[in-house]
Amino acid sequence: MKNMKKSSVVLLAAVVAGSADALSAPQTAGAPALEMQNVSVYDVRSFGAVGNGAAKETAALQRALDACAKTGGRVVVPPGTYLTGSIFLGDNTELHLQEGATLLGSPELADYNADDAYPQNFCSTHEGWSAKHLILAIERRNVSITGRGAIDGNGRTFLEDMPSRIGTICWRDGCCEVRGGRKNMGRPGQEIVFIECEGVSVRDVTFRDMSCWSCLFYGCADVTVGGVTVRNNIRGFNTDGFDVDSCRNVRIGDCDITTGDDAIAIRGSPWKLKDKTKICENVRISNIVCRVSSSGVRVGVGSGAIRDVKVSDMKIERAGRGIHVQCCYVKSKGKVEVRGVDISDVTFERISIRNVASAALVVAGYPSSRARLENIRFDHIDAEFFSPCFVAGNGNTRARCVEFTDCAFRVVRAPCKVPSDSEAGLLACDRNGAFRIQQADGVAFRRCSLAWDADADSELTKAFALHDAPLPLVDAESSMNDRK
Repeated sequence: MKNMKKSSVVLLAAVVAGSADALSAPQTAGAPALEMQNVSVYDVRSFGAVGNGAAKETAALQRALDACAKTGGRVVVPPGTYLTGSIFLGDNTELHLQEGATLLGSPELADYNADDAYPQNFCSTHEGWSAKHLILAIERRNVSITGRGAIDGNGRTFLEDMPSRIGTICWRDGCCEVRGGRKNMGRPGQEIVFIECEGVSVRDVTFRDMSCWSCLFYGCADVTVGGVTVRNNIRGFNTDGFDVDSCRNVRIGDCDITTGDDAIAIRGSPWKLKDKTKICENVRISNIVCRVSSSGVRVGVGSGAIRDVKVSDMKIERAGRGIHVQCCYVKSKGKVEVRGVDISDVTFERISIRNVASAALVVAGYPSSRARLENIRFDHIDAEFFSPCFVAGNGNTRARCVEFTDCAFRVVRAPCKVPSDSEAGLLACDRNGAFRIQQADGVAFRRCSLAWDADADSELTKAFALHDAPLPLVDAESSMNDRK
């Protein structure tokens, strides 16, 4: 092939400027080195890529990535549109998208990886997405995606144009399902996957029109994300921004996310990992602005453990649920009992929440739950909502030590009528509480206020509705009052 050559330049690897707490990656052996170094550079055009948006570039892109993996370095994608199926990143590889460059996912599922491409792979028949992905890094070290370019999942090809399920908690304006129905599974799954990797960085890029979760970190260590923009269909079903599952030492900051599902989901589901003992821990999220249909932040899913999580300085401008913590996310089926994920030591601080049904859910979920749910803290939350907030255990799970400090809540007019939130579980407490508390101990409000707009939902009249739970501690500096 002509001009198949590399160049060697001196580059300075640097993290995105922003919150030091959010983006200071742990200095471990697996973390990318922040120092001057000689880096081999591979331009994808030297390997046959054209960037005209018509020809499929998968093979040319993979040749550049494979060459880079032998030496380590940077694969540069110049301005243009590169139509591609699945591509795989190697060790010590930076995939760099220059401004004006777009990697466009192929509309043909045959252009994506086989379902058994790696043992940790999985699909969802329930949600209707396959085990195919656009960009994959499997058990790699020191791998990154950077630059001012874009990754376009071509979701418009795979999702319906017309929305359904209008008027639900999460999709009050409806959601766009997979074309042909979920049983067809006619779309890729997570578009970008990092599987049991160490030393991962994603910086400055734009994710656009993804057909499923935008980016999954599964069983990874030492992950840094900064300055990423996500622009997915606000009605796109399952189009999460970032999913962090069974990872440790994660920093995500300075991102702007619009998507049809969750902005950020923190999960504990290690069942497909080679190392099934991995726990999701030491996760820091900060300086996020989001507009979503489901949850601004979701913590839960799985049967493992999540602990030591802090979410701070976040602005949730639209969501079904602002903050959503849930142990047991799916029902038990037959003899398969779903116990839920243990969740502990999670803090949310300095968060603004607007245009949401429910500002906060801290719930066990389905009644098969046997998981721990404790030490959940809310600090300096400023929230407006039109549907109840929940602190509720279920099954063998009691919610314990859920504390609100220096929070301001306001119940506002509902833009539309929405049903009761099924993910809170079947609750016996009255429906008239702004906070519905059940099977919970140690719920406290310190220096908090609750205000009521005159045109708020007439069904909501009390500050608290209780069942199998003592009255929450409300200190003298709080004004958590019933509606007048």
